[in-house]
Amino acid sequence: MLGTMKLLRYMVSMSAGLKNPRLTLVGMTVTGLASGFAMAALIGVINKWITSDGPPTAAFVWGFVALVAVRPVLRLVAQMLTLRVIEHNFFVIRIELCKRILATPMRHLEEVGRGRIMAGISNDVGSIASGVVALPGLAMNLAIVVGYMAYLGWLAWPLLPVLLAVTAVGWVTFNWTMRKAVAQISAGRELYDRVFERIQAMTEGTKELKMHSRRREVFMEELRVVSKAHRREMRDSDVTLTFLATWTETLFFVAIGVLFFVTSTWVPVSHGVLASYVLTVLMLRAPIEALNGALPSLSGASVAMKNLDGLTGDLSQRASDIAPWAPPRPGAAWKRVELQGVTHTYRRESDDERFTLGPVDLSLTPGEMVFIVGGNGSGKTTLAKMILGIYGPETGEVRLDGEVVTDAERDRYRQHFAVVFSDFFLFDALLGLESPELDADATRYLETLHLQHKVKVTDGKLSNVNLSQGQRKRLALLAAYLEDRPIYLFDEWAADQDPQFKEVFYRTLLPELKARGKTVLVISHDDRYFDVADRVIRLEDGAVRFDGPARAYTAPRLVPVIQERPEAPARPALQPA
Repeated sequence: MLGTMKLLRYMVSMSAGLKNPRLTLVGMTVTGLASGFAMAALIGVINKWITSDGPPTAAFVWGFVALVAVRPVLRLVAQMLTLRVIEHNFFVIRIELCKRILATPMRHLEEVGRGRIMAGISNDVGSIASGVVALPGLAMNLAIVVGYMAYLGWLAWPLLPVLLAVTAVGWVTFNWTMRKAVAQISAGRELYDRVFERIQAMTEGTKELKMHSRRREVFMEELRVVSKAHRREMRDSDVTLTFLATWTETLFFVAIGVLFFVTSTWVPVSHGVLASYVLTVLMLRAPIEALNGALPSLSGASVAMKNLDGLTGDLSQRASDIAPWAPPRPGAAWKRVELQGVTHTYRRESDDERFTLGPVDLSLTPGEMVFIVGGNGSGKTTLAKMILGIYGPETGEVRLDGEVVTDAERDRYRQHFAVVFSDFFLFDALLGLESPELDADATRYLETLHLQHKVKVTDGKLSNVNLSQGQRKRLALLAAYLEDRPIYLFDEWAADQDPQFKEVFYRTLLPELKARGKTVLVISHDDRYFDVADRVIRLEDGAVRFDGPARAYTAPRLVPVIQERPEAPARPALQPA
């Protein structure tokens, strides 16, 4: 019952934006209850008809006709209003969750985990919707049960306490069993996050699993173990709910037996009244079984709300990472980006040790070409994310033209950058790039990137994104070019390109950006192209070991000459004795 009330409150909170939300919710509730009471009244009329000695009166017949006509109308209106609320709530929940995800700092999203977020969007939202769908039937059947109980009290009130006592026993066992079922469903829901993570790993790592049979066997064993644990919890919850339905059915016959026993011993009641009582109790089975049928959906919705509340609450605490759109400072309107003593700590993927980048002090100015170099794991990508404002500094400050970039200003600061990440995502449309010349500009760049025969741009949409990784990276480069931001960053862009396009990228595209006054940051291992840079920043173990002109970094290193030791004179050969 508490879960149902919580679901109702959740519906109310999610109904903002719905036209006349209070009126809609009240109408849904009233028509649902009225439909249930009409059904109970209809059964009472039928019982009265069966047990009466004479023919029905005209008023009796017209009352029956009115109930038959009104009841389906009430039910239809209740269902239509409920569907309206459901679709709106489903839309609001999904959109609000996506907003909170995008407003949460990247580092915190990485801590939450992609599997938990995707499971929340796909599974929990659907479970809540299923619970909401069950609410109208719940209201109707509860109204039917209340109506039946009222009718039974009117029919023979001395028997009502007996029925209420049996109902009380059922209520106590119902609550105890439901708490157990909800706990089992909650445990299963937690395991579902792990199942979802493994399935996601399988879809993203299919090639790697195909190439290594032992890895595939170990992976499948892990998936099998967590899936069996999830299946066990869900099976146990289903068994518990099945037991509850069976026990509820048994209580009906217990109630009938008690009624016969009490009637024959203490309470004198006519056989006609007793027959109506037993018939009505039997009629209670249908709404009670309907209520039992709604229990899995309501229990799942209760667990989903708890999980989704935890997820959204966690995200809301950090939801300060976006701001309304504002254009960046164009061209040379900005003067300097500075990192002063910034640090960032995280765990390495390969072990449990904590890795700290920094403290880093550096500055960027308009129109310079900067290469960021270093070995794998030296902190290049993390430094790039600090420069971009994706990660906020744990200590130190990031400044734009002398002004500290605060959490509130970080989103606007990020709008100065166009970037192609090493793990980029390619959208199938040039989103956010509204321009009358967009298609023409994109077509011109496609020719430069030698993609004009594979991809067409119409109304900002790309005709084909199912290309090789190198070609997809060129499309990502196309989108970055069209953004026309003051600062560009490319994270290992040339790693998937053939030698011809590496040459085009380093010798043609990057210098063109610089000639347009752009600041260009390039994370690269291609030392043969370091001469393109104005400046090189080298990282080792999270610290800046070199920050200076490229010519100084690429100049031949002076190696001290070690004077060779004179050869020792040859020993005379041993003469035979």
